[in-house]
Amino acid sequence: MAQIQFPESSQAFLMSHSEDTLEHAPLLSPGFVWKLTGVIAVLCLATLAIALTGRLIGGSIALAGNTTDQSLKEIVIGNDVLSLPANVIRFESQRTSGVQGALDTYFAWPGMEGYSEDNRDIFNQVESADGLIFARITQSTMSRDMSGRFDPIYRRLTEGQPVAGPNGLDSVRLAPGAGYANELMYVERGAVASAGDRPYAVRCLVEDASLGNEFATRTGCQRDIRLGTDLSVTYRFSITLLPHWRDIERDVRTRLEAALVR
Repeated sequence: MAQIQFPESSQAFLMSHSEDTLEHAPLLSPGFVWKLTGVIAVLCLATLAIALTGRLIGGSIALAGNTTDQSLKEIVIGNDVLSLPANVIRFESQRTSGVQGALDTYFAWPGMEGYSEDNRDIFNQVESADGLIFARITQSTMSRDMSGRFDPIYRRLTEGQPVAGPNGLDSVRLAPGAGYANELMYVERGAVASAGDRPYAVRCLVEDASLGNEFATRTGCQRDIRLGTDLSVTYRFSITLLPHWRDIERDVRTRLEAALVR
């Protein structure tokens, strides 16, 4: 087959036109530029979202479930109403006004203050609860508090002679067979020998009740009191605060009685 021959002038024109087209052709097409811009925008938004989420999560972790919110919440338990700031309410699920079966609170002591930036190290302790008082408030199920139960119940369960404890208290062992294994009770001095009294009384866990009178206290002490119309308050504190038992008793009562809505 015969080949078509283009004149030399035509070949020169075609070559010149091809070279000119290549010279002026853009390196990136408009469509590709728009797609690339879109991808970059999405990546920027994703990075921003991750940063914001990280900041929010980081702040939540730093608070460790605590809050600096001091807005008052009105909690109804039985026939009593308590008005307390959110930062003394221990669990987030309970930081809402309304009827509740129980309320868990915590306070920095002394001062009976809630969580704040200034005292957050006290609340964020991992290995101890020094400087903290935990108080669980429920509707009372018993007619007597711990002081009222000492004479008819606890005094009959004590074993051995009382041993002098801190700041006017005596320590006595409770019979392990009565359901109080590894527990030690501190009562006002002389209460074990005096029937009919309502002494201060608090139960504390011990490491080993077989050590005679040499007790190594483990986690802390617990006491319950009556409050309001029909409330029972069970509060706990570190054994290291036991010498201040009078002040703690007064402060717990004063703080929670002030929270009662009359």
